[in-house]
Amino acid sequence: MSDVSGRSVRAGKRRRLLAVLLRDRKGTTAIEFGFVAIPFFLLLFGLIEIGLSLFADQILNNAVLDAARLIRTGQAHAQGFDSGAFKAKVLENMSGFPVSKERLTIDVERINSFSSYTPKTLIEDGALTDKTAYNHGEAGDIVIVRALYRWPMVSSLMKTNYADLDSGDRLLVATAVFRNEPFPWTTQKPGG
Repeated sequence: MSDVSGRSVRAGKRRRLLAVLLRDRKGTTAIEFGFVAIPFFLLLFGLIEIGLSLFADQILNNAVLDAARLIRTGQAHAQGFDSGAFKAKVLENMSGFPVSKERLTIDVERINSFSSYTPKTLIEDGALTDKTAYNHGEAGDIVIVRALYRWPMVSSLMKTNYADLDSGDRLLVATAVFRNEPFPWTTQKPGG
């Protein structure tokens, strides 16, 4: 009989101890925050990173439109622009924003007509190809200007992949399509 009463006393003590622990709320907030903190900060940093990449994409679009205006109006022709000079102009238009010359790829192409154009593939097997060229055409030619920027994504390290390339980078693309104005000078033979 004493064995049964001893067990019931111990069970009663355990119940009282459990009741005391359940009533004690000290540190509960810290524990609950510990459960929520990691997903919360992953979501927060992911949103900031995606927002920053969208902002960088808009900066790139504006820079390409400004630089493409030099081709459209003939100023790039008069100054003898090549791929490097045009890339420098795009980067100059993005000054004040953390960009790298090595991550920017420029492709300027003269085409015969809007309807017969077939775009060339610039991404193969998760990487950029080297099929880019620079041909700003002549007066009245149709020109397509594309700038591709490999924006680094930290979220690809967290396996919340928002990246386009196998390297974990997000590919930002800015495109301008236009017909050159009728400027009076020539510097480049069509198709050259």
